Amino acid sequence: MQEKNAKPSAQTGQDKLLALLAGQKTPTAEEFKQLILALDNQRVLAKVFLLEGTPFVFENKPMKYVIFREQVADRFNIGSQDVCIVGSAKLGYSPSQHKFGTPFAETSDVDVVVISEPLFYKGSRELFETLNQLQPSVYSVRAPAKDPPVVDLKDWVKVKESIRNFVFQNFNPGLLPHDHPVRREIFENMASTSGLFLALEPQVFVSKIRCRVFRNWKAAEDYYSNSLREAKFALVGQKQPEPEMDDDDVDLEAPSDGTPVAAVHQPQKLN
Repeated sequence: MQEKNAKPSAQTGQDKLLALLAGQKTPTAEEFKQLILALDNQRVLAKVFLLEGTPFVFENKPMKYVIFREQVADRFNIGSQDVCIVGSAKLGYSPSQHKFGTPFAETSDVDVVVISEPLFYKGSRELFETLNQLQPSVYSVRAPAKDPPVVDLKDWVKVKESIRNFVFQNFNPGLLPHDHPVRREIFENMASTSGLFLALEPQVFVSKIRCRVFRNWKAAEDYYSNSLREAKFALVGQKQPEPEMDDDDVDLEAPSDGTPVAAVHQPQKLN
């Protein structure tokens, strides 16, 4: 008797999942959680709910989202189809493993994806050239020394973040030095759209906008499907989430360069 009841219940659950995937409405945080837990392939969720469709902040005014995408695309000399809003601004709540389900608010960031292979390679090359100049040198680490060389933890984190991003074929301009011309160009492009973003009257007022450049759409799908996979591990308690690393952002009320002050970490000795 119990087995007979179990089958209709399981079928009902599958029907609900299929209805959410096929539906036009964005799932609630609880519904999205159930989708993450039920599916092994997170790529479908990343594509359908994070990278496609009208975001929450423009939910009632989809044509204004089209205008916003066109304006951002014009700044980067790409097609408007290669710009989208992701994250909590897309869903209305955070899909992050660190704060899953937290509603989008005035203090939340707007995460913008830019797809550009030339900009990805240009930015990555400039970033690695900068990282190559960091101290200590490889020679000083390899050579026998009485006192171990000192490594700045801020630099170590930057190197690790840069490598991870390159593996996922994306570039975060916030990892470049504040005065680097590539960083300034990208941040000024994003900051120049801030007035338009506010003028378009999105669903809620926002104060910060961030940008991440991907080599192509597949890279974006890989990155965000991996983020959802990490969220799934955290939701079921299989893995503790790593400390969250915030990208640098552009303050919509800040000066045109939009370069915030980075936190300073104390240097540590290399063991």
